[in-house]
Amino acid sequence: MPVPKRVLIVAYHFPPEPVSGALRMGYLAKYLPELGWEPHVLTRRTSFAAGQHPNVIRVGGSYRVAKAAEPAPRRSTGSERMREIARAIAFFPDRASWWIPAAISAGIAAHRRVRFDAVLSSAMPASAHVVGAAVSAACNVPWVADYRDLWHGNPHVFESPVRAVLLRKLELQTLRRAAEITTITESMARSLRELHRRNVTTIPNTMDAAEWENVPFAEPDCFRLLHVGSLYDGRRNPELLFSAISALRAQGEPAGTDARMDFFGPACGSLAEAARRFGIEGEVSYGGIVERSQAMRLERSAALLLVIQPNDPATSGEFGSKIFEYEGAGRPILAIGPPGSVLRAYIAERKLGWFASSHDEVRDALRAAYGAYAAGRLQRSQAAENPAVRMTEAFASVLTRNVSRRCAS
Repeated sequence: MPVPKRVLIVAYHFPPEPVSGALRMGYLAKYLPELGWEPHVLTRRTSFAAGQHPNVIRVGGSYRVAKAAEPAPRRSTGSERMREIARAIAFFPDRASWWIPAAISAGIAAHRRVRFDAVLSSAMPASAHVVGAAVSAACNVPWVADYRDLWHGNPHVFESPVRAVLLRKLELQTLRRAAEITTITESMARSLRELHRRNVTTIPNTMDAAEWENVPFAEPDCFRLLHVGSLYDGRRNPELLFSAISALRAQGEPAGTDARMDFFGPACGSLAEAARRFGIEGEVSYGGIVERSQAMRLERSAALLLVIQPNDPATSGEFGSKIFEYEGAGRPILAIGPPGSVLRAYIAERKLGWFASSHDEVRDALRAAYGAYAAGRLQRSQAAENPAVRMTEAFASVLTRNVSRRCAS
């Protein structure tokens, strides 16, 4: 049997941390051994119980997630402005910057023990790419940089003009060392090709069908709508949904009167205030962050799963990662977002549910979803193949290709 090649995966977020950004590298660590690669994972120490993946190196501690920038500037006092400047300097390139020195040291030390053939880092946060580049340089092995979100030009991140220029320069300088760049969507690949003037490989996000084998389906106790994930302090705004529910309730339609909405995750923003404005505060609950195993059980007991995107055309090329988890849950999905979103075609092609970008579309989707619920047509058939394995095969090809190039040079 051939000796497996070894890869150091640099992933700031990694299972069992219950965030969607942890899943992509978690799937790789799970399935790469079947493809001749021995994964070692460099990640941060968290308060969550240790996962099942072997060869995980955890360094540092957790940090408090920053609140989203306010949509409009406000007048700051002198001392507040000085604190803002200090934070901008200390948290460069992002709020995971404190993790960089310990992660680089741990990665180099691990290489001395096991000798990696390649390094693969996953961002955001961008600090993971800084670590990946440094470990790759110190150990003289090829580095693959994977983007789950854009670094420069990310529509969800608001930076001052000076800081944006500095971050762009850092990204360009850091990525010069990358043997290959990968990302999750073709629209992001186009942005990265334009910035870095080089080829970028698209490897879409996906779900792991095996994760769902022991998660039972359960009949919902009512027409229960479920959102699991961050609302980013209101940047993902459920008001279009609340407006449609309120209108249906006013008309006495069961798609409105029987609806209950549960939100789980960080950063609920003005959820309660919005529910009060539409007179549905008694039908909306917020449960905070839950372990992923609990989230999966909740998803399989819901009547409708909610994806809420920012109503911003700049985000139209984004899938997000929640759609793939919901696809694994096998329940109908209602996604709300900008008219040109790639999710519209994705949902239609796979018959996952409904996409809506207007009040009328949301209302009609809720009526159709209630019809499926009332008729007991909630469970979808599952894919015969495991998409996470196919995704891992694509990454294994990228890694093998770049190791071969290094050996041939």
